[in-house]
Amino acid sequence: MKIPMTWRKKALIIVDVTESFINDRNRYIIPNINKLINNVDYDLFISFLPYNEESSLRTEQGWWFDLIGEIDKLDSSIEENLKGKNHIQSKKITKSSFKWDLNLEKTLRDKNIKEVHIVWFESNDCVMATVFEAFDLWFYSFIIEEACETWKTELNHKNAMLILNYINLTNNSKFVGYEKTDFKEI
Repeated sequence: MKIPMTWRKKALIIVDVTESFINDRNRYIIPNINKLINNVDYDLFISFLPYNEESSLRTEQGWWFDLIGEIDKLDSSIEENLKGKNHIQSKKITKSSFKWDLNLEKTLRDKNIKEVHIVWFESNDCVMATVFEAFDLWFYSFIIEEACETWKTELNHKNAMLILNYINLTNNSKFVGYEKTDFKEI
């Protein structure tokens, strides 16, 4: 994985890496997320856990009937790697991680974070919503392609990465900013 290495303070945003969403098709991503946690000097780690209310739009229109009224559990290996790090965990009820329980924008600004790296689930849904909102709020924003995936189909992931790569919102985009950006291979 090639990771943008800039002078900016940065956070790793971990979206919905929960036991309910991990399956045989996408499990290979977990070691990549753990590599990021252990090998990149992030100033802040924020993990989000999906929460579904019976009357939420996510449940009504999104058809997420699992875990109504419950908070899913973060993958245990990721949780273990986050111990002792500057880590905040929050629930979310919408697609974007900038909504609901934690005021993510305020949290990032209070900690002087200027750049976010976003990982996991689903690259064509919650991850995409989060990166668009991060960009719109003036955070340098990168999806780490090798640490994102979908629940069901490879095609959804591939198409999302094509779009995000084309508009310079991934670690593998050809153009990542006006200033020279160095990369670290991990």
